[in-house]
Amino acid sequence: MTRRPTRRGPKFRGAGAPSPLTAIPGYGEIDEDRLRIERIEGDALAVVAETSASLVRFLGARDSVALLAKSGEQLLKEMVPAALGPGPSELEQVHVELLQAFVLAAGPGRRVAASPKSMVRLWNLLQRNLAAYLTSTAPGQEAGPDAVLARNIRLRTVYYRNVFNSDDAAEVVPALLSQMDAVSEAELGYRLSDFARALFSLLDEVRARFAERLDREEILRQGTDVDEVVQSMLDGSEWARRMWRKAAACPLQQKGRGLAGFQVAEMLCAPLFTFHREELAAWFGEKISKALFSCSIPLGSLTEEDLQRVYLANPIWERPFVALTDDTLFLPLPVLIVSFPFAIVERLQGANQKLRAAYARARTLYLEEDVERIIRRSLPSAAVYRSVTWTDPDTKVLYEHDVVAVLGMRVLIFEAKSGKLAAAGRRGGLASLKTDFERLFVEPGVQASRLEALLASRRHDVSLTDHAGETVRFDTSGPSVVHKFGVCIEHFASVTSSRRLFRDMGLLRSDQEWAPVLSLAELRMLSERLDTEISFLHYLTRRATADDVLDFVADEQDLLSLYLTNGFVVDTRGLEGRQVLFLQADAAVRGRASPRTDRREFATPGIDLPPMWSLVAREVYASNHRHRFDILISILNQLPGSLHAIAQKAQRWRAGTGSKNGDTAVCRMEIADRVFVVGVHMTKEPPLDERSWADTARFIGHDLARQFGATDCVVMLRVRRSSFLTFDGISFFRFMRGASRA
Repeated sequence: MTRRPTRRGPKFRGAGAPSPLTAIPGYGEIDEDRLRIERIEGDALAVVAETSASLVRFLGARDSVALLAKSGEQLLKEMVPAALGPGPSELEQVHVELLQAFVLAAGPGRRVAASPKSMVRLWNLLQRNLAAYLTSTAPGQEAGPDAVLARNIRLRTVYYRNVFNSDDAAEVVPALLSQMDAVSEAELGYRLSDFARALFSLLDEVRARFAERLDREEILRQGTDVDEVVQSMLDGSEWARRMWRKAAACPLQQKGRGLAGFQVAEMLCAPLFTFHREELAAWFGEKISKALFSCSIPLGSLTEEDLQRVYLANPIWERPFVALTDDTLFLPLPVLIVSFPFAIVERLQGANQKLRAAYARARTLYLEEDVERIIRRSLPSAAVYRSVTWTDPDTKVLYEHDVVAVLGMRVLIFEAKSGKLAAAGRRGGLASLKTDFERLFVEPGVQASRLEALLASRRHDVSLTDHAGETVRFDTSGPSVVHKFGVCIEHFASVTSSRRLFRDMGLLRSDQEWAPVLSLAELRMLSERLDTEISFLHYLTRRATADDVLDFVADEQDLLSLYLTNGFVVDTRGLEGRQVLFLQADAAVRGRASPRTDRREFATPGIDLPPMWSLVAREVYASNHRHRFDILISILNQLPGSLHAIAQKAQRWRAGTGSKNGDTAVCRMEIADRVFVVGVHMTKEPPLDERSWADTARFIGHDLARQFGATDCVVMLRVRRSSFLTFDGISFFRFMRGASRA
């Protein structure tokens, strides 16, 4: 078993201050406006060469390790604006990644400290270098769609990072690798899951050191009791003692000594990220320690040719450590452990076919099992089945579906694709992209559509069983509503989140075969943010039809933020013929949430139901009505204003004014190929019995289907002098599109 550092976790100042090493999936914004502003005029390739040479010279003339350490520390500070305020550098992770590559090419440099102005100059050089590279690879005005796609993919390779947030990564990566423990221990001499735990332990160690540093900096800023902090800083660094000689020679008050100490501390960041072989061996054992050192690159070992490839294939993505000496590791970018955990462990496997095969099996099994766990937790009322198989009675072909959830007459199908995106595709290679796109993002919809077609046929001669041999049971008393999803470990976020790209590339034969693609991290995020059964289900029903409502460029964080802001209410007519680009629209889901334990509590985050309808929905959810989820989805799909108008009309009716006896107040919402109608029938006298209400409701339902084209129809009864606050009767009817129109 892996041993972990004994240091306790950090305590950040301020209630609820976020961890500096926690990020949501897809960290790294692609700001098209900023890209246009930073576009280099003239010969961009010449600017790349010029700034690259300037960076190597700059680093060679100063202590490059100290510069890299300060840049890594500055990035951490700017990742926690709630705690420290935004910094002036405009640094992004990609800039510090480039800096680490240039340091590995330039070597250790000279033992000369950099001034604050020099640091700003360094960061500006990095930003200009990247801007010049992006300008040099930008397609021209007349570029075709393939060139634009390649550009978009390259941008995401440059900027997008974390497949998981740090907490999920620390859970998922070791758990996934534990599926291949026996093989990795036999082939490598250690378990890859233990290696992964060691990586995340180092992440925790840097987090703890960084928290202590923030506390020391605060003492120096305040200028009280600074001498102990200054002395501990001097004891640990010969370089700091040399810098402190000038300050020691001046008769400074304690406040002045604190400010001077703060300036010294600004360039004394390397200890945050430094680890020695002896302590690593004590924490994790000799074998894991040796493996960690194998994931390092010595100073001065990158060539000029290597630097030309760092934008799309930076070697530090696979080897995040810098080897300062044979016995000292340096991790200036600890977030690389969250950003590229799979790249790191895949490199350790090399060309070993046993390891590669075991790794592929581990990815497949873990993805399917985790999707099943998430769905069971998020939809506690559903029957959930994994590895569902059936044989087509006509063709005798055996089909399999990874996870199927049955909730009344609603069926949710999740097809898991654990494959990897090829390196060539990440660099914009179109042939590789098309192959990966079809295999990972189009095929899930095709697979799920086979089960959808089977359910639509309502055949009784086909038996479906799951991995445990349990028979999958569907309600065949009426037509099922099917929602299809693909789930992958990694994808290209906003590029692959909507179906338009696949349709334009000719990969999607029919819109009906499309299944929205979610990454595992995104599915986890949905379960965390939408922490009630009804909200999770409703979001998935809306997500499944998002492409029919909106032509968008957005990732899952953007879409979830839209849902949490207004419940996915969009003006489809006003947006017809337009594409909506979401930019920095994910504020509602940044940071971490604390999901409730009981998912059966009733709450609808993102949808503000009028009071009467909130009471109705709660009562329906708590009932055993066989169509309770259909009723709730139909209500949640209505505009809040329309529901409010019906509530007011019903209130006036009960007060003896307004509507006539026998009136039915109606609201309607069309979403994709379904029309959701809610009608409240108001009458003075209650029905004679259940049968009488059923007949009346059926007549009203068919009438609403005829008038409004309803496919999903809720009919609710309100009796004037009733003792019930909510409703006196409620029924649900499902119709085929256009079946009941006159």
